[in-house]
Formats: sequence, structure tokens, C-alpha cells
Amino acid sequence: MATDTPTRGRAVWQALNSEETWMKLAAPVALVLLAVVFGSLNPRFLSWPSITSMLADSTIPIVLALGATFAVSLAGIDLSLAATVALGSVTMATAYQSGMPLVVCCGIALLTGLAIGTINGSFIGWVRIPDFIVTLGTLSVVMGLSLVISQGKPVQIPERSLTALSTLSLGGIRLNFLIAIALAIVLHVVLFHTRFGTHLLAVGDNADAAKAMGLKVARVKLAGYMICGAMAGVGAIMLTSYIGSSQPATNTDYLLKAIAAVVLGGVSLFGGRATIYGPVIGAILLTFLQSGLTLLGVSAFYSPLVIGIVVIAAATLMRGRK
Repeated sequence: MATDTPTRGRAVWQALNSEETWMKLAAPVALVLLAVVFGSLNPRFLSWPSITSMLADSTIPIVLALGATFAVSLAGIDLSLAATVALGSVTMATAYQSGMPLVVCCGIALLTGLAIGTINGSFIGWVRIPDFIVTLGTLSVVMGLSLVISQGKPVQIPERSLTALSTLSLGGIRLNFLIAIALAIVLHVVLFHTRFGTHLLAVGDNADAAKAMGLKVARVKLAGYMICGAMAGVGAIMLTSYIGSSQPATNTDYLLKAIAAVVLGGVSLFGGRATIYGPVIGAILLTFLQSGLTLLGVSAFYSPLVIGIVVIAAATLMRGRK
């Protein structure tokens, strides 16, 4: 017994000094500290209506962060995420204007995101163009398409069944947030309990070694970016539901939050290591941070500044992590 106690104590100490442990705990600990600080400064911050509202606001960042996780796990990035959300919203509204059923319109938004992801994955995986260049190009193309198709004008979609995604609650929690959590659970299973997920992390860790083992590297990259694009399509549906109309202008804030949530969630920027719960908590953390600053009367102009500082700090803590 005497020897067990020092051994356990040493194991706990080693775990606390482990970079891996702190990367897993960073986002949850930061979220708790943020809640305590803002709750003490403004009691309304921790009221149940405020919490449920902030969770609902975090829905789109969560969905996009889930998609970005698959790109970053491949040691890549998708800069076209926010633009794809805008294009998905526009194609959905255009289909609605033409008289198509709402379910079909939502399917078109999802297919739009899937198509952009397929294009990105094809050029990155098969043509072997760097992900930064490919997604930067599709960012510009998709932005242009959304403006050309819509002529820069939003289209109202006054369907109660659509707005219900953002207004209905189950047990006090908004339906859109519950859908985002359900997607996170599904993608967790995909990433950590399927052969595809194992292959994706292997390719992200070392593409050359994965190819030497017989893995279809190009095919894995294609599938990873297709999932990323599909999540942007889901984000387009969520955005249209939340606002009640299409949004042809690209909101780069969504891209910033998605990448920031992935970084805060402990996903390795070098690929090969990832979590799903981490980016989810990271997206909630950023939403709580933005809302807390607003409650304290801080100008919205400071939000990108604060988020940028948080991202750089998180990336600095992860430097060299492989």
C-alpha cells in the first residue's frame, strides 16, 4: 500500500504535466473560467434564458467546426467554408423561388456544400494542389457565384417548418443546437469507430507512410473534404432557418470561428490527431465569449480582435504538437 500511493501520485503528476492532457482540458477549463468571470461581472450571463440563447447561437460555428475538423485532421484547411454557407443559402432560396418543396430546397443546399467539398477534395487529393491554394480559389469562385445567382439580394423563406429549427425547444434547449450535437455524435463515431476514420487520421499523420501501407490517400482526402463541404451545406440550412432568408454575402466571421474552435479544441494543426468534443466546446466557448463581451457593453468591433488573440494563444500552446 505504501508503494502504491507514491506510484499513483507520480502518475497523476505526470498526467498533469502532459501536454496531451492540457490540450484535452484546455477548452473545457477555459469555458468554466469564462462562465465564472462573466457570471460574476453580470449575473444575467448565467441565467437559463441567456445560456439557451447562447447555445443556439453557437449552432452554426459548431457545425462548421465539425467540418473543419476533418480538413485539419488531414493536415489541411478549408478556406471556402463560409463562402459555401452563403452559396448553399442562395441555391436553397433560388430553389424555393422556383416552387420546389422545402425538403428538396434543403437537400439542394446540402448538395451544394457536398459539391464544393468534392471539388476541393478532388484537386487536393487527385491533382495534388496544396489545400491552401485550392480552397482560396474556391473561396473566390463560390463568393462570386453566390452574388451572381442572387444579384446580391436576400430572398425571404417564410416557412414555419424551417424557422422551427431555430425556434422550437426540447426541454428548454433549442432544436438547432440539439441537431448540432447529434451531428457531433455521428461524426465522432465516423472518426473514431470506423475504418475510414482510422485511415483519415493515418493520412493526416503521414500521407507517405499511409500510401506505403496501401491506403488510398487521394480517396481519403476526397471523402474528408466532402464531409467538410456537407457540414457547410448543413450550416447554410441552419443560417437560413435562423435568419428567415438567404444570405448571399459571405460572413468571414464563420470561417474565423470554425478554425478557432478547431484550434481551441486541441485538434493538431499538423494532422493525425483530433477530437470531436473539443471543437464543439471551442465553438461554444467563442460564442459565450462574444456574448459576454456584449453583455458587458463592449463594442462588437472588439470581438474579432479578442477571438484572434485567443486563436494565436491557443496555436502557440500547441506549437510543435504532432
